[in-house]
Amino acid sequence: MPDITFVNSPKTEEERLKSTAKIIASGFYEKQGFVVFPELDKRVAATSQVIYPRELEYQVVKLDEWEREWRKVETELWEVMDEYLPEYRKIHEKVEVVVSRYGTVSSGNWVGTKYYVRADRSTADLVAMMINSTLYIMRKELGVTWTKREALMDFIMTRPKMKKLFPHFEPVFAQLSRIPKKIRDESREYVRCLGLAKQQADFEVVGSKVKIKGNVVGKELTKQEKMVLKLLVGRAGDLVTYDELADEIWGEGEFKSFWALNKVVERLRHKIVGKGSKLESVRGQGYLLS
Repeated sequence: MPDITFVNSPKTEEERLKSTAKIIASGFYEKQGFVVFPELDKRVAATSQVIYPRELEYQVVKLDEWEREWRKVETELWEVMDEYLPEYRKIHEKVEVVVSRYGTVSSGNWVGTKYYVRADRSTADLVAMMINSTLYIMRKELGVTWTKREALMDFIMTRPKMKKLFPHFEPVFAQLSRIPKKIRDESREYVRCLGLAKQQADFEVVGSKVKIKGNVVGKELTKQEKMVLKLLVGRAGDLVTYDELADEIWGEGEFKSFWALNKVVERLRHKIVGKGSKLESVRGQGYLLS
């Protein structure tokens, strides 16, 4: 079984606030439908809220209850995980769980060594995060986006054996579309008042144009290279298969040449090298802009 350690300190709370601020500035929370508030708002499900306080006031989080609840389920949990998602063993050997008053319900560093879980939540949210991180590691072979990973995680957490262990688990993905516009507006205003500097993406698709570091791509790219880059940027972080790229360039069902496709991508790679994001080849499958 994985070795699980629970921690909380002024230092871990500071780290959590900094990472939360960075994600707020990136626009990820707003894009995915979360709302950001300085404290829990009863008008919104706790699982779809991000807590970012106006001021840091450290308060001790008691860990003994977390440890007791975890010990109650861990033996049976890993037996169930072996059945549903055995790949977890590859990344969950020694895990540090930071229990925090801030941020989203849970998040991880995606290598199975550190997870954050909000103090007002339960061990179910921690398990959901572990499943999500496993799916993230497998994202290339599964070909899944963030939303698909969330849906898969919700599916596994609501299987009969999991539901027996965690009967009160609240799926995150299903709640995000039900947040009223008024509350979203309040969240946007709060984020604006925080004054966090907006981070600019390395690559962006704006209408029919592609931007690199905020500048519209011009004559430096050919028409085919622009088509490939636009598709990769629109699917950033996810695998785009050879077939999908070939269909984009030559039309669905038309003649496809892997050699010709590879040449287009390699020319593009040389032109965007050093621009920020990395264009990776996934052997036998396709390409990934990360």
